[in-house]
Amino acid sequence: MDAPDAKIACREVIDAWSNLAKLVDFAEQRHGFGNSDGGFGAIYPGDVDGYMAEVEGVHVPDGAVLLYGYAIAIPPGYEILVEESVYLRNLLYVLREHALTAEAKRVTVLLNTVPTTPS
Repeated sequence: MDAPDAKIACREVIDAWSNLAKLVDFAEQRHGFGNSDGGFGAIYPGDVDGYMAEVEGVHVPDGAVLLYGYAIAIPPGYEILVEESVYLRNLLYVLREHALTAEAKRVTVLLNTVPTTPS
């Protein structure tokens, strides 16, 4: 399956998680998440352990997030590497759509601290 563009992938991954406030917590901790409903999730650089790197070949550079979708529903699904700032901007848009003002402010602060391009 071909990966969608970055904006669509961000939206799919964000929409697949039921608790938007928890996504802000994950983003602040730079910690990934995943669900079992369709296999949507995100992997941050710090989430990659030795097994993932050596056996599965997963590499997420600093300043990036690896988004994946349909890993369970339509294996093998897709993976797309996006800049962390792109993911956070899309999370910010969703939070604003849901009138989660306090959470949106937290993401805005976070956006000001992340690199703009993966290294």
